Amino acid sequence: MIRRRKSVFLTLWLSYIAILIIPVSVSFALYTSMEKTMVENASRSNLAMLEQVRQIVDNHLQEIEQIAVQIATHPKLQTLWTIRDSEKYIQYEEAVRALMNIGKGSGFVDSFFIHMRDEDIILTSRVKTDAETYFTKLYPYADKTLEQVRSDLLSGYHFKTYWPVTAMLDGATRRNVIQSAVSLPLGEAENVWGTLIMTIGEEQIYNLLKKIEWVNSGSIYILDDTGQVILSTSGNYEFSERLRQEITGGSGYQSYSDGGKDSMLSYTTGQSGWKYVSLVPEAVVLQRVNEIEVWAISLLAFVVIAGTVAAYWMAYRSYSPIRDMVFALMNGNPADKAPVLGNEYEFIKTSIAETMAEGKELKDKLEGHIPVVRAYFLSRLLKGQAEPESMEEESLQFMGVRFPYTDVCVILVEVDESSEFIADGSEREWALIRFILFNLSSELLSDLGYVTETDRNRLALLMNVPDDGEETRSERDRIIRELKRVTEERFRMRTAIGVSSVRSGLTEIGRCYGEALSALDYRIIHGSGTVILFDQIREIERGYYHYPIETEAQLMNYMKSGDYEEVVRLLDGLYEHNVAARSITPELGKTLLFNLLSTVLKVMNALKIDARQLPGIDSDPVKHIMSSSSAEKMLGRIKELSLAICDSVREARTDQSGRLNERLKQYIEENSADNGLSLTSIADHFGMTPQYVSGFFKKQNGINLTDYMVEVRVREAKRLLAENGLTVLQIAQKVGYATDIGFIRVFKKWEGITPGKYREMLAQQGDVKDGWSG
Repeated sequence: MIRRRKSVFLTLWLSYIAILIIPVSVSFALYTSMEKTMVENASRSNLAMLEQVRQIVDNHLQEIEQIAVQIATHPKLQTLWTIRDSEKYIQYEEAVRALMNIGKGSGFVDSFFIHMRDEDIILTSRVKTDAETYFTKLYPYADKTLEQVRSDLLSGYHFKTYWPVTAMLDGATRRNVIQSAVSLPLGEAENVWGTLIMTIGEEQIYNLLKKIEWVNSGSIYILDDTGQVILSTSGNYEFSERLRQEITGGSGYQSYSDGGKDSMLSYTTGQSGWKYVSLVPEAVVLQRVNEIEVWAISLLAFVVIAGTVAAYWMAYRSYSPIRDMVFALMNGNPADKAPVLGNEYEFIKTSIAETMAEGKELKDKLEGHIPVVRAYFLSRLLKGQAEPESMEEESLQFMGVRFPYTDVCVILVEVDESSEFIADGSEREWALIRFILFNLSSELLSDLGYVTETDRNRLALLMNVPDDGEETRSERDRIIRELKRVTEERFRMRTAIGVSSVRSGLTEIGRCYGEALSALDYRIIHGSGTVILFDQIREIERGYYHYPIETEAQLMNYMKSGDYEEVVRLLDGLYEHNVAARSITPELGKTLLFNLLSTVLKVMNALKIDARQLPGIDSDPVKHIMSSSSAEKMLGRIKELSLAICDSVREARTDQSGRLNERLKQYIEENSADNGLSLTSIADHFGMTPQYVSGFFKKQNGINLTDYMVEVRVREAKRLLAENGLTVLQIAQKVGYATDIGFIRVFKKWEGITPGKYREMLAQQGDVKDGWSG
């Protein structure tokens, strides 16, 4: 129980903590957003100060360019490289004075001097001396020899060339300077006379960089337009290629990681192409942020701890009434009914539901057997084995059976054909068919009765109707029509339906069932898929069928002669006289069809025909015919067997008949010009009767023999009318007519026009070859 209590208590406690986590999570998200914003603001501030430095340095670079132009264009200084013998036209003192005046206007450039290459003289705003003295005694370089100075600084062509920070000695003082060189005269790379050297103190630029907040904690690089590092606050003048790729744009800021060290990278580009790069460790930038973070985390931890304690206290208070309810429920249960589910909530719910579930379970089990009990009761009721009037009303209500009316009617539905709906005819498929028919019939019956299964493919509809009136019969017929329509159109099944008469009294249910069975037996007479009403067959009492011995003899003779048309005529006549007229019972109908089958078997035996030799016929024709579900199907299969017999007979005579037919046609064509040729003369020639010759020729060619004679003579006459200039009389005599009158009458009847008109038509078409004229 303690474990269960803790599980519920833990659920409540965690629920309250989950509510606490929501504001804590929101606060954490806000703090994260604030931290990102502070980093963004720091980066923007750093870039803004870097922009200020860039603007000032750009202005000073323009100042250096202006000094170079001012010196290069000064009239007195130009004589230094325009006139060789300078001492004749200008005094060095005047040149020094001019340089002094120019130098007074510059606060950014510490000093500048002109080196005259031919004389190797250094001329400053204070002194004139030679290069060796100047670079070895007055202002020597700390890390460069005189030869390096001459090679790098005093020779070659220079245009706004800058050198990185280098150390110079001014007496005992060591100064770091940046130097710029411009060749004189300006723009003449091939005729360089001298070089203007300008020196800028490193502290000049450092003073500008001190305005940037994190200058002492990070590294600031100044690169000229060639990518050379001119100044570096870290003392490192190596600039990695990876870092160069990050600053290819004009300006910006981003995070940069190198060797596991995260930094904030800011950069901007000046008008002269110089780049100003600031690289500050993130730890420096986020120092203040981290201080705030410590306070924020401490506060959040305090809030979480305090909230957890408060959640515990609230959970305990909420759990107390649940605990008391569980104890109360357990006091009424035995020990083995202790809660074994997830927690007390499940136990309370289960305890409340179990009592209801036990009763419902019994009720459900009982209700599950009600359809079976009802089906069994209805089946016994249909067979007359139960008396509903003797049963108590409570028992009928228990089975869900109610008979509000006294009149009853039984409808039997049997599935005749279901091959389009089922595949292999398994019991599972038949169960599905019964399920469909059961639900469909129940829906159509509604409150008018009940449905029950009576056989594998048969259901019984027990209707309880108010009377035997026209309205009741109309409703019954509507249900039957709708049932057949749905089963045939939607499920592709054919059903035979037997309908009893409407009888008064529930005790008549067994008799109605018998009537429906009798009606269903007449399916062999009425055909499969039909509806048979017992009222329609009630008066049939005839005890014989019509099949005389003479008719059987004719049927056998027609089959032996292969005359299938006459066989069909006789079979259809017998079917119409006996079965279609519905004047015999199903038993007599079956007997008639068995007799017809016996006649066919007699013919097969007389002709010595084996059923296996007949195409399309099962090896056991009797079984094939007897398996038919209706008289109509049995008749159809007897016709199929008769057709196979007639075809076999005709096939045996086909060759001989074909030769005789060709001889007849050849004789007529060869003797068509003889006006004595007739059916009688042809029959005499072949030693046969005229009737046989006429019937044989018609059957073989589909045309009468006399018509064929006319066709041959007219064809020959048309040839003669087109080929030469014979007269109509002459042509008539050539094709077997004594006079032209009979010929013209026959020609017009056959062709629709007279021979003369026919010849005129050919003449108009240009088909008369001998130039005959009227």
